[in-house]
Amino acid sequence: MTFRQFAIKNVQRNYKAYLAYFLSSTLSILVFFLFAVNLFHPMIGESFTSGPVHSVLSAGEVAISIFSLLFILYSVGTFLKTRSGEFGLLTMLGATRKQLNRLISLENIIIGLAAMVTGITTGLFLSKYFLMFASMILEVPELEFYIPVKAILFTIICFLIIFVLISSLAPFAVRSKEIIELLKGNRKPKEPPKASIWLSIAALILIGAGYIIVVLQMAIPFDLGVIAILVSAGTYLFYSQLSVFALKRLATLPTLFFRKTNLIWISDLVYRMKDNARLLFVVTLTCTVSFTTMAAFFSIYQTVDEEYAKSFPIPFSYFSYSSDVQRESNLSLITSKLDEEELSYQTVSVPFLEFDNGSRQKTAALSTQDYNRLAQLLNRKQLQLKPGEVIEVSIWTSKADTHITIKENETVNLGSDTLRIIGVVQDNIFPEGSFGNLYILNDLDFEKQGSILNKGVYYGYAVPDWTEASTAAEKIDAQMGTDFTAFMYRSSPDWYKTDQLTYKLILFVGSFISIVFFIAAGSFIYFRFYTDVQEEKVKYRNLRKIGMTIREVKKIVTVQLAILFFIPFLIAALHSVFALQTLQARMSASLGSSASIILIFFFAALSIYFLLLRSRYMRSLLEEA
Repeated sequence: MTFRQFAIKNVQRNYKAYLAYFLSSTLSILVFFLFAVNLFHPMIGESFTSGPVHSVLSAGEVAISIFSLLFILYSVGTFLKTRSGEFGLLTMLGATRKQLNRLISLENIIIGLAAMVTGITTGLFLSKYFLMFASMILEVPELEFYIPVKAILFTIICFLIIFVLISSLAPFAVRSKEIIELLKGNRKPKEPPKASIWLSIAALILIGAGYIIVVLQMAIPFDLGVIAILVSAGTYLFYSQLSVFALKRLATLPTLFFRKTNLIWISDLVYRMKDNARLLFVVTLTCTVSFTTMAAFFSIYQTVDEEYAKSFPIPFSYFSYSSDVQRESNLSLITSKLDEEELSYQTVSVPFLEFDNGSRQKTAALSTQDYNRLAQLLNRKQLQLKPGEVIEVSIWTSKADTHITIKENETVNLGSDTLRIIGVVQDNIFPEGSFGNLYILNDLDFEKQGSILNKGVYYGYAVPDWTEASTAAEKIDAQMGTDFTAFMYRSSPDWYKTDQLTYKLILFVGSFISIVFFIAAGSFIYFRFYTDVQEEKVKYRNLRKIGMTIREVKKIVTVQLAILFFIPFLIAALHSVFALQTLQARMSASLGSSASIILIFFFAALSIYFLLLRSRYMRSLLEEA
């Protein structure tokens, strides 16, 4: 038998141990390949090569490749531990360290090649449906199925590099171990877990401090980084100290500890929590990122209409200056295109003043009467001002970081007058960023300033069905010239269509990656249980010899598996709620309903995933028991 044949036989004999590693690799390759099929599709290449679609798909490929490397590396490390006894035996029989490393590398290459064939083949069968779904997302004619030669080659090259890299790193998992360590494998005696009450209290303090900063919206330097560090450190101490301390305290309660099978699962869980603290910490952070990312993307996509309505209170805006000789033709163009698309609209025109404040964006002013006309159209509050008074109007949508604050008796110089600011309107009335500053003047002050300054005229077209006006907006933009010294034209429907497509695609890619992360997080826990399955078989076989029933064994295993499986996800959900609250404050948008939908979806998927993995683990545990 050649060395290569020996490696192949090893994979065949240990197919159960390598099955999860093989499936993990296949899943990563499948997802990567499906994205590559879309990335290299001829129609997408022709239409979106330089746009956000290509960038988002490319970013998704990079994220999946990096994650695949880490995920597969962790998977192979876990399953190499299950074979440490076999490696120790081979070493005793005369295998050199070099031969052992070569064997591990060959086995990983074999698994990798098999996973590539399976993943790409499965991807070819699913690519038709994936392309149909992508065409719905991109709002393009149905993407036809094609032979994805570039996608196949790209996937093979990327994952060959990944598997070669993993094959070179995998031997390090057993390189430094002596023969006796390899033979013992996971059967080493464990020291009783210890937990500090002070570190347990520190866990609660650190997590609580991070939450308090979020709830109180405390303004501290690098607040997001500080919150992440506090919560992450607290989460690690929660698993390594607080959970162990709490379980040991349960063991001191006789009425609970000595009831039925509690003694066994509590005692065993103390060791498992301590041994798996780092794993549970990683799973919690992975799930937090997954939940938060998907909920945020879902919320942003759902609120894009609302955000654009705030950014462009009046969808079509035309600012005309005294030098605008195209005013009548441009206004006729706008009305004719809206009429062609049979869109209803209301028009409003108000004069405005511009003051040169030395910056690129000038300061503008409206009279109280004209502002109230715009406010009435937009169902805003009417204003009343006395001579010498002004109110500042925000030029941005109302968000926490754009709110205007004024001091008592604060003044502003406009032209030849110094006027007192008596209030602020936090909701913009013109398209975002149209001016550097915007003020509302008393009508008399406005007329006085207007006598020495050139007035401009603002023309607004309020279109109720503005989300359906993208065709009209594209036609107007294509036919209207550009002369920033004479006029400024801005409309929301054309930008809205581009951004809606971008956000939809980001949601699509982000959701797909979040689901892969979610599956991987659950797999991490299963991998850990599977690593200990041989040791657990012996333990439960001995328990059955002294009278424990199969039903009691299943109950103990289910309780332990459920605790280790669900606690990281529950804590991740709690972390996500506070993380989304931070985003909500910065976006000035409600994320609660979106977060609830996402968390319910993940919890339902988690429950199904738990039942499937529990069933498989139970079969592995009870066979030959």
